Amino acid sequence: MTQALAAAEQLVDLRRRRSALRLEHQHVVRWRRLVRDRLELAVAAAAPPAPPGVCADVRATLGASAHDVPAAAELAAAVRGALPVAEVHELPHLRDLDMRLARYEMRLEDSLRDLTDQYIEQLAREVTETGTESLRGAARAR
Repeated sequence: MTQALAAAEQLVDLRRRRSALRLEHQHVVRWRRLVRDRLELAVAAAAPPAPPGVCADVRATLGASAHDVPAAAELAAAVRGALPVAEVHELPHLRDLDMRLARYEMRLEDSLRDLTDQYIEQLAREVTETGTESLRGAARAR
């Protein structure tokens, strides 16, 4: 195996691993969003926010443009669904899940940053040593 081919394979491997880390990061970000949303719903089950459109000053200021604000009952039905008030007991577990996902997300970000640095260093080294020929080899090796 020539040095250029080995370098091309290393670039392909680094690119593949970066792609896997980026995809995993997207999944973790989505899971964190879902857990935080669930946490918000659990809090709202015990302490719902004030319904929109009930403040007379706000209604007076907005006038007719406030006509389509959803009713409090409609909003409550949409977000509560079948959630019991006992959902509040899930708060510690949901917070723990979010913290663990946050730590994993940070490790993914650190790994992605390190791998990106390695990729850039390898790419720069190859271009410096062999010119752009190694880049063509990396593109063919995909």
